[in-house]
Amino acid sequence: MKIIISDKGMKSESEADVFAGNSSVYEVIRIIAGVPLFLEDHFARLIQSMQLQNWKFEMSLPDFSRKINELIQANDQSEGNVRFIYSLFGGKSTWNFSFIPHVYPEQRDYLIGVDTELLFDERQNPNAKVIQNILREKANRMISGKKLYEVLLTDSNGLITEGSRSNVFFVKGDVFYTAPESRVLVGITRQKVIRILQKLGFRVVEDAVAKDNLNVFVAVFLTGTSPKVLPVRSVGWFQFNPELACVKAVMKEYDELIAGYIEDRKMNQE
Repeated sequence: MKIIISDKGMKSESEADVFAGNSSVYEVIRIIAGVPLFLEDHFARLIQSMQLQNWKFEMSLPDFSRKINELIQANDQSEGNVRFIYSLFGGKSTWNFSFIPHVYPEQRDYLIGVDTELLFDERQNPNAKVIQNILREKANRMISGKKLYEVLLTDSNGLITEGSRSNVFFVKGDVFYTAPESRVLVGITRQKVIRILQKLGFRVVEDAVAKDNLNVFVAVFLTGTSPKVLPVRSVGWFQFNPELACVKAVMKEYDELIAGYIEDRKMNQE
């Protein structure tokens, strides 16, 4: 039975009264080998989301980290995704940490890429990680109905901004395109990948790609907590190369970054 940690204490999932609505800010952190990946970055984004909502959040990073470690130990689970939700309603706040279902890409997906499609919708206040149930349900229906891995949000001007639960990069030559920060939920993986691209000497252009220009790009990939760096083989009818060498180089660098972070965290815990 899963254990949830909330402002009311530690309870089983069946006993906990968990609220998650459109007035909720959340953060999802991947746990690998018992280590919350890039915890400091996730906490900083959580604080930013709170500020954008004009909410006050008094939990410190050490307390936040301690609660996640308590959750890991209580559930005896060293792999998975932990979600933190902070909700405000009726003038009162509530929060909870819990392990949530996750779907990680299979090794085959990293080799041959995944299928995606365009969804003509936009995220409200994209810089804040706020639960938007209507958009999430619409995306889930399309993903399930068409057997996709992800859908790419496309605005009324035909510009592709981000995935419903990921960021997206488009590759043409040695230039990588991704929508600007003002238009997307700035993913932790996205930030790491941009630094990796700069380190490898590639040019990054923060500009949203028009759906009508998809044919000029050679490769596309997603970034996110669960997919990490994941090649895309199709966006609707458009086909892309999931084995492009420069994308493989980014995938390798990101995996090495994860390994280094985990090693450092474990050494500091000893």
